[in-house]
Amino acid sequence: MTYAFSLDILSVVIGFLAGGLGVLAIFMPKLARIKEGQTYMQQVFDQLAQDSLRKSQEQFLHMAEEKLKQSQKDSSYDLEKRQKAVADMVDPIGKSLKEMENKIETLGKAGAGLDAQLKTFAQDQRFLREQTQSLVSVLRNPTARGRWGEMQLQRTFEVVGFIEGVHFTSQKAVQADGNTQKPDFIVALPNSMQIIIDVKTPLDPYWQMVDEAGTQSEGTATIEFRKKIRDHLKALSAKDYWRQFDSPEFVVMFLPSESLYSLAVSQDPALVEEALRANIILASPTTIMGLLRVVMYGWQQQKIAEEAKTVAVLGSDLYRRVSIFGDHMTKLGKSLNAAVEKYNDSVGSLDQGILPVLRKFKDLQVQTGGKELPDAALVDATTRLVSAPELQPDFINNVTALERKS
Repeated sequence: MTYAFSLDILSVVIGFLAGGLGVLAIFMPKLARIKEGQTYMQQVFDQLAQDSLRKSQEQFLHMAEEKLKQSQKDSSYDLEKRQKAVADMVDPIGKSLKEMENKIETLGKAGAGLDAQLKTFAQDQRFLREQTQSLVSVLRNPTARGRWGEMQLQRTFEVVGFIEGVHFTSQKAVQADGNTQKPDFIVALPNSMQIIIDVKTPLDPYWQMVDEAGTQSEGTATIEFRKKIRDHLKALSAKDYWRQFDSPEFVVMFLPSESLYSLAVSQDPALVEEALRANIILASPTTIMGLLRVVMYGWQQQKIAEEAKTVAVLGSDLYRRVSIFGDHMTKLGKSLNAAVEKYNDSVGSLDQGILPVLRKFKDLQVQTGGKELPDAALVDATTRLVSAPELQPDFINNVTALERKS
């Protein structure tokens, strides 16, 4: 039984194998065709996939190219905007830097010029200091001090408009009581009066007082300065210039420095009153300027009065001359009228007594040489006589008589 069962199984197996081989024999061609179809489909699919991929790539590339162009365009526009924005920000800075550069250059030039000016100023200061020291040394000489004061006053004369020899004289010597006096300046007034001006320059005590200001010797220097001024005052008052000159009873004592005058008055308050009692007028460059301007005004008024008098004389003479001229014109007009009358009488005689006889010669065929007798015309115009009373002979005679009496 066991063997029979094994055969059955084997038969079944063989049957299956045979059936399988039959099935394979049937389906192998179909499988081959299916496989070929699969291969073809695979090729078609691959071709379609490749075409689709290529189109996708082309579309992608086209889109990428468009995007790139748009991006480049946007980037270019943004770049222009950024460049413009940067330029707008940078231009003012550039201009400011250029202006700063110009200013720095100008400051450099100005600094160079300032340096040169400072050097020149230092040289001028050195020169001024040397000249000042020289001037101080010179002014320590009494003669030089006096000459300096006279130059100051003479400069004031020039500023006012005075002319030497006309409005003032300097160093004019006069004899008084056997002594020779020579005032510094004599100012002439319009009414033949004179003002005497004496220049005093007490610089030694003044410099001593200034140098010793704030020291223990200041009081001594002040006393010495006041004493020197009062000594000048007394010496000038004792000369009595107004007795030798046609002058008011005072003399002008001129201090050629405002500081000198101010210090003298401030250190000695009674100095001005003392000077007035001594017939002395203290004057500084400022006060003497006022006095001289008053004198110049008087000269100007006198000149105006003299010119007015000259104009009056010339006007009177011109009036007389015009009157005489009018008399001559009247006589000339009368003479012209008489000449016209004589001319008209002559024309009448020619027309009535001579021409009629001459015309008879022409009627008698007398040879006249082709000449015609002239037609004489009367003159109707008459001259216009001068009627102004100032130009009449009687008035002229009266004016002449008055002038002779005056």
